[in-house]
Amino acid sequence: MIRLSRLPMDELRERTIRAIRRAGWPGAVGLGLIAFSLAFSYSAAELQDKREAELVTERTKLMKVAASPVGGSNTNRARLTAFYDRFAKASELSNVLADIHLAAQRRGLLPERADYRSAVVTGTPLVRINATLPIEGRFDALYAWLGEVMRDHPGVVIDQMSLKRESAQATTLSADVRLSVLVRGGE
Repeated sequence: MIRLSRLPMDELRERTIRAIRRAGWPGAVGLGLIAFSLAFSYSAAELQDKREAELVTERTKLMKVAASPVGGSNTNRARLTAFYDRFAKASELSNVLADIHLAAQRRGLLPERADYRSAVVTGTPLVRINATLPIEGRFDALYAWLGEVMRDHPGVVIDQMSLKRESAQATTLSADVRLSVLVRGGE
């Protein structure tokens, strides 16, 4: 066997071309596929390493937030009270629902109707209001609306969402969104 490190580049190139010609077109295609897969794996690995670094940074930030005490007091009762204080009061329910509808209207998604049901959450001072909203519009507008609602109202939960499109080319869709709005009851 000849050592490749001692061959001049021209001779190495010539031997490679000869080997490919001997292998025929299947060999050339195979070599091309190998080269493509190596190049693709190197580019994908770089993107994955970058994403992994981003996720490690995000996880570190979230762990710091989770480890920090809530409100400066460490008693279970104080933490539970601080948790419930994050929810809107029952007297503010109409403002929360109006804000949800106004956010939908700003994105052109105002539902034609809405069905509401309420129930006390057993063992807590919370009341759950289930709102079913049939909506038609673009997916990006729906996604932005739900993001805004979830960001602005920590007591709103997406319970269920079903999406329907007339065809693959359709730019609008029909969605049935069921939200739960949790408020502190009796206030």
